Amino acid sequence: MNHLIDPLKNLGLSEKEVLVYLALLQLGSATPYQIANKAGIKRPTAYIIAEELVKKGLIVHIPGEDKKLYIAKTPDAFIEEQEDRLSAAKKILPELRSFQKNTTEKPSIMYFEGVEGLRQAYRYKQKELHGKEIVGFFTSNEDASPAVTQVFMEWNEYKESHHTRVRGITVDTPQLKPFAKFIGEEMNSIQAKFLPPEIYSAKVSIESCDNQFVRICLIESVETLIIESPKFALAIKEILEMTWKNLEGQYDQPTTWIE
Repeated sequence: MNHLIDPLKNLGLSEKEVLVYLALLQLGSATPYQIANKAGIKRPTAYIIAEELVKKGLIVHIPGEDKKLYIAKTPDAFIEEQEDRLSAAKKILPELRSFQKNTTEKPSIMYFEGVEGLRQAYRYKQKELHGKEIVGFFTSNEDASPAVTQVFMEWNEYKESHHTRVRGITVDTPQLKPFAKFIGEEMNSIQAKFLPPEIYSAKVSIESCDNQFVRICLIESVETLIIESPKFALAIKEILEMTWKNLEGQYDQPTTWIE
């Protein structure tokens, strides 16, 4: 049942709200005491959360009972309501964008911290990058922890399955060998120039994502910035293109981890 918690949290519920909702789905009608036992939380907490879920429309009171009884709405009704809310939000998206256009001369900057923040940053607008190209300057992965490397492996798997391409400058280092399977003529993911460490140390990744936003990743401290600025993104791409042209015919393959 634990695998159900995160998807429901992504729909705006807290973990305890998820536990109460799942408990009610299994119990049918139930009192706060029964909910608490099933969900593994305290009875006063179960009562408070149940009342919050009533306000959110996810569960309802059963009228006409001496005891306080609740029952959960069906999962179908819950998901349908979420879809209705999303549909309503999409209808006002053009108007929201018109507000943004009036202020976008000033770049929007988002900051993400830690491994989970890194994962969120690399999921940012990922669907909009399907079939598109990301260009930039990429880290050597030397300072990456196993957890950070796992995030990048997940991202590369996602890119490969959705034809998101990456082209850029990186370091010729054995630290990048785990990503070898994403490099090659038959793959979509990565085309790179592998520079010797004495030329390029690459402690930071700087990516221009489809000329829309820039992603900057500091591997050692696990901090990530996303800058929503087409002008900045275009500047990074132009710098990459000039560098790429100057390196034509050079550094097309790594030498430190290909036998």
